[in-house]
Amino acid sequence: MSYTQPSGELSSSRTQSHQMAAVNSDEVVVPPVLYLPVRELLEGGLIAEVHETTDRRHALFVFTALDRLLNACGRDQPWKLVETVALDEIQQTQPFDIVAFDPEIPQEMLADGKIA
Repeated sequence: MSYTQPSGELSSSRTQSHQMAAVNSDEVVVPPVLYLPVRELLEGGLIAEVHETTDRRHALFVFTALDRLLNACGRDQPWKLVETVALDEIQQTQPFDIVAFDPEIPQEMLADGKIA
């Protein structure tokens, strides 16, 4: 999957279905909503935080609780609450290889209370 510069605005799709996901052979219950750290665009709108990993994949950062997002990213981090099923829609405008649930954000990626 190749990475292209994001240009779309985040939006969440509405659906009644909520799913469970299995990750790394351990069953993990993925909540129906997730907190996404976002970046505000100069021209208006928001994009999700997608970052390159050390193995050159692109990870979408998501958090299962607001306090986890604020503790990892900083108190001034813009965020958006989205339904889990909206990840497919985000994938179309901001391609990513993996979803990083509740990641630890390295200090060198932070500035002024948010992801730099």
